[in-house]
Amino acid sequence: MLRHSVSHGPFADAFSFYSTARADSDDSLVIMPSAQQRSVFEGESLFVSCSSQGKNVQRILWTGPEGNQITDYKGSVSYRDLPRIHVEEGAAAHNGVDLIFDNILRRDRGNYTCSANVDGKEVSKSFELFVDKEIDFLDTPTIQYLEEGFDSELICDITGDPEPTVTWSFEGKKISYGDKYAKVSDTSNNLIVSNVTLKDAGAYACKAVQVSPRITEMKDLSIDVKVHHKPLWNDDKTKAYSYVDGSVNLTCEVKAEPEANFTWTKDNGVIYPSDSAQIFNDNNTSILQLKVNDSRMFGDYLCIAQNKLGTLERVIILQQGEKPAVPTAKVTVEGVDRLELSIDAKNHPEMPIVGYRVQYKEAGEDWSRAQSTYFKKASIYVLENLKNDTPYVLRAASKNAAGFSDYSVEVTKRTEKIISSASTSASFSISSCVALLLFLLVSASLL
Repeated sequence: MLRHSVSHGPFADAFSFYSTARADSDDSLVIMPSAQQRSVFEGESLFVSCSSQGKNVQRILWTGPEGNQITDYKGSVSYRDLPRIHVEEGAAAHNGVDLIFDNILRRDRGNYTCSANVDGKEVSKSFELFVDKEIDFLDTPTIQYLEEGFDSELICDITGDPEPTVTWSFEGKKISYGDKYAKVSDTSNNLIVSNVTLKDAGAYACKAVQVSPRITEMKDLSIDVKVHHKPLWNDDKTKAYSYVDGSVNLTCEVKAEPEANFTWTKDNGVIYPSDSAQIFNDNNTSILQLKVNDSRMFGDYLCIAQNKLGTLERVIILQQGEKPAVPTAKVTVEGVDRLELSIDAKNHPEMPIVGYRVQYKEAGEDWSRAQSTYFKKASIYVLENLKNDTPYVLRAASKNAAGFSDYSVEVTKRTEKIISSASTSASFSISSCVALLLFLLVSASLL
């Protein structure tokens, strides 16, 4: 245990604090809290009171680790200008004095002594201040990267006093050192991951524990670990269909870290955005959107995905398909907020219908403001969340592997009106009155 010796300067001689007459165990002087050791973290605040119940108390004061008197600045400076360590008059007035610590630093540790002359006797009591440093992960990144196929290092840069003990976990399970995992060195808390694969990506945690006779503390830091690797295909699409005057999306989707860059080519020429071709790249996915205005646009398209670790290439064959037939659509059931539809279209034997797109709008609106819903074939075709008592215009297009058909003829239908209970009651009351009047007239004619 670290202890600081106290010097015997002129101040100590003047008040005989360290003479043989000193009585640390004398109950005539009380330190509160009474613990002989106080442990705090750097940056915290603390105050310790010293008082006496003696009849004649003189020269009650505090001294620091070097034997220097800690001064009372009462009245000489403003409160905000007080030193970090100072004394103030205690609740017991002249019989008590409080030792104040603000924003404690590591250099403040050591022995602090309260001394006084009580009833003609020199007495003193001390406590030892320990200043510990909290666990700090410094600049440890919360997102880190490993390199596929290599031995890679994960960083856990940590400080603390007492010195923390560090353990690692992966996906909630504690890591044991061995062939797969190792410490960088006895003086480093970093983790070596050997022969990295994609399976090594995931959630790691660096856990630090401080244990001493004075303190126990535990903190952990979650680290999202990604693995740098060459591109890998995320699907197996190698064919697509369209027709002249149709449109089609050719899609390349990969897994890659760092993110892949894409290039599209046809007939050994790089494809750039134009009136007939648009390219959309995002999150390891590239979409080549084509407006097929010529039969020469059918053929082989090469997608190239590349990052610093490798390159992938795939040919997607765009074949000419059959444009789907225009469907027939009609409304079979009207509700107050829904319309149920019947949709049908003729199938091509080699390219069957797989679904329908339905556009709908309020009567009088432009189609540019229309809403759209896609239904898989053989599902229930219902437009929901509509306004009541409102005319709607709808049209449908069928879809097969080559794309969408032209839209069907427009169909107009009005949703039903909501009938309130008050209207129903009023209608019932009028009907009852009419029936009663007829009954009375018939009865009178029979008399």
